[in-house]
Amino acid sequence: MASSDYILKLVRQALDDFDDKPLDVSVRRAVRIANLVGDTKYAIRLSLELRPPGGDRQGNGEVSRMLMADPSTWGTAAGPAEQAVNQYLNDRRITQDGEGNVDAHSLAEIEFWDKEFRELKADGERFDYPSNLATRQRANQIVARTRHLTFALLCSWERRFGYTSINESIFGGYRVKVDKLLTEGVPDLLQQFNAVYRRLQEASDTSPDRETAEELSQAITTCRRILKAVVDHVLPPQDQPSATGHPLDDAHHRHRLFEFTRKAIESKSSNKLTDAMITGLYDRFVAVDTMTNKGVHAAVAFETARLCALNTYIVCGEIISLHNLQGDPPDAS
Repeated sequence: MASSDYILKLVRQALDDFDDKPLDVSVRRAVRIANLVGDTKYAIRLSLELRPPGGDRQGNGEVSRMLMADPSTWGTAAGPAEQAVNQYLNDRRITQDGEGNVDAHSLAEIEFWDKEFRELKADGERFDYPSNLATRQRANQIVARTRHLTFALLCSWERRFGYTSINESIFGGYRVKVDKLLTEGVPDLLQQFNAVYRRLQEASDTSPDRETAEELSQAITTCRRILKAVVDHVLPPQDQPSATGHPLDDAHHRHRLFEFTRKAIESKSSNKLTDAMITGLYDRFVAVDTMTNKGVHAAVAFETARLCALNTYIVCGEIISLHNLQGDPPDAS
């Protein structure tokens, strides 16, 4: 999927050129952007402004389905494609009573006929003035509505992806930091995370008719192994139990994480940032670890598996960050 920065660049280019380019150029740009962001309704709605009348009905339908984020909704009464077509028909209907013919000329054809009428009139051709005026007025209304819709959509996308771009920058910075921590602390984990992402991608690319439980289960199992590997890194298995009597052997990685966070709180190097990171960390770890344990023997939904992978990554980054902070010199304050 295209990044928010890339989409934002396309949107701003279209807005900057909006008053200098022919309307159909801006509409084509808007169709491209709507298709990239998965806004099926407006991708099809604006594409209808560009399509000339006629043509093979089945072929026209295939072209429209190319612009759909979810082609399976094609033909459904409440689907985005049907909404787009109904909106187009209502805007293009020649009479205002909801019945009758539809003006199906494309924007390029409207521009052509407007230019043709101007040239014929300049050459002295005679027309039925009332009829000609009504036709040109209707054409101008179509162009004005299309211009307004296109500009409003571009403005809404600029606002939306302006916010998204900032968020991506923040999370992108966090990802770079966590990747660096993993590379330096537990380098094998990056490969394991890549394996999780591959499994999720395989599941998302799979035909809806095929079960994806195996790919999702493998992804969840790998998340569980990653969580344990991080705990092994910050507090390796020990033969002796903790001061509270909890076993700290290889099988009890949750006990070892609890012991690790307890020592972090008691450490002289603990500071406000460390305290904030510790708060709730163990609870989040247990929640994700429990999710992975249950997911192994169930047909896990794709969204649940993806959420599990994301939380595994975040929690692992927090644990390793906390481990590194414990090695920092005490806070002078």
